[in-house]
Amino acid sequence: MRKNINIKIIITFLLFSMPICALMAQKNLDSMIIISVGEYKPTIVDANKINDNPTINDSTQKIPVSAYGINSKKINTGFDVDPIKPAQMVGEPLTKLYNALVKLGMGTYTTPYGELWFNNLRSKEGAYGVRLKHLSSSATLKDYGYSGFSDNEVSLYGKKFLKEHSLMGNFDYARNVVHFYGYDKDLNFVKAEDNQQRFNYITGNAQLVSHYTDPKRYNHDVKLSYYNLADHFKASENNIKATGFLQTAINKEVLKVNASVDYYNYKNKLDTVNNTIVALNPNFISTGEKYRASIGFTATMDNFVKTKFYFYPNVDLSYNVIDDIIIPYAGLSGGLQKNSLRNFTTNNPFVLSELKMMNSNKKYEVYGGIKGTLSSTTSFNARASYSSISNMALFVNDTLQLMRNKFDVIYDDASLLNIRGEVSYQQQEKLRISLRGEYFNYKMKTESRAWYKPQVELTLSANYNLREKIVVRADLFYIDNQFAKTFVSDTTSITGTQVVAKELKGVFDANIGLEYRYNKKLGFFLNFNNIANYRYYRWSNYPTQKFSLMGGLSYSF
Repeated sequence: MRKNINIKIIITFLLFSMPICALMAQKNLDSMIIISVGEYKPTIVDANKINDNPTINDSTQKIPVSAYGINSKKINTGFDVDPIKPAQMVGEPLTKLYNALVKLGMGTYTTPYGELWFNNLRSKEGAYGVRLKHLSSSATLKDYGYSGFSDNEVSLYGKKFLKEHSLMGNFDYARNVVHFYGYDKDLNFVKAEDNQQRFNYITGNAQLVSHYTDPKRYNHDVKLSYYNLADHFKASENNIKATGFLQTAINKEVLKVNASVDYYNYKNKLDTVNNTIVALNPNFISTGEKYRASIGFTATMDNFVKTKFYFYPNVDLSYNVIDDIIIPYAGLSGGLQKNSLRNFTTNNPFVLSELKMMNSNKKYEVYGGIKGTLSSTTSFNARASYSSISNMALFVNDTLQLMRNKFDVIYDDASLLNIRGEVSYQQQEKLRISLRGEYFNYKMKTESRAWYKPQVELTLSANYNLREKIVVRADLFYIDNQFAKTFVSDTTSITGTQVVAKELKGVFDANIGLEYRYNKKLGFFLNFNNIANYRYYRWSNYPTQKFSLMGGLSYSF
């Protein structure tokens, strides 16, 4: 009932106020009085509290992952796949080889030359071959005796490739003839055939070498050799020698043991000599990223007249300072050197057949040097050493013979300072140049000089290959002054003679060889020797030939 009265009052108020608002909109009223009729009671409506909490609605919708599976089914097709050929590495084509090569030539001083090589072609089973050689001369030098010579050689060799070894062997025969031409040709009683020296040399070798790839296995190399040397004057020498080494890795280091047994028998008209040398040389080798060190010793037994024992240190150290550019090295070594008829006649074929044999003992040798590379094409090596030697062998003219054109051997203790240097240049296979020089300073205990030993030796060698068509070889060498031991009469001396050092002048000379290869089978060559045309003396009373020329051809088939 009360609510209805209130609604009526509000409606009545609105009806009366509307005309008044219209009048006010037309004209401003200064004042207005409102008279309310009836009872009015103000009231406040109850507030309704909102209990909802604020929430954040995430608009990102997560798609549920459903579990699924694939049932594979083979679909048969009618497509056939063609096979593809495997890729192959293509290397350089192999150079064609020929079974045989023959060289024939003729030179001044009536010098015929011939050489033949015959061998099998490439094979995984092994290799074998034969070599024949002849070189002779009928030279007669002015003011000297007949100086003709001849060299004849036959060599057979073979090599068998096994699974982890190689078996090698060879058989050689040589017949070399020289004449003792170091005398005055006016001596008419000397006949060439009576003044001839002839050497017959027979040798054979057998060798077995292992090729194990595992360094912990015992790699080995065993060699057995024999030779017989006989000359025109009933002197002979037999030698049997066995050598070998055993090598294995222990952790990161290497143990290498060398051993040898060397027996020889030397017989001449006056005496017979037997000698046996046994040597054992263990070495412990350690190699690092920058260094290499080899430390060991050599124990030697020398059974010559009476048994003697020798011990020598073996130390070799090197350090790679800068990537093979600079490598200094140093070491200490020594050893017993066997002197034999073969060694002497190889160096000087004009020796007597009756020689006194003694072994040379290098008590020690201290050395040091530096080696390395100057560029990718140039390398060098410089080395200096000092050694002490007992019973060093020296050649001297035999004064007991009338013509004095043969040489005897004497022995003396010496110390030796040796300085050696070498520089090599190589541009692939086109150009190779090598320069080497050595300086020797001997201090003898008894003798006044180191007879026939030069103080300076220099050698320059070059090889130039122009497109496999023209090959040029050159050798330039210098040998310093040498001294020969001679005797002159001296009435003030007890022996009636006095030793005089006869100087043999040094020599500078050159040899040049030219080869023109017409094709792969046929070629031509020219060799120029002693271009300086100078007659020098390597041995007293034995001058060399002057300028000589040899030309010929080579043919492969």
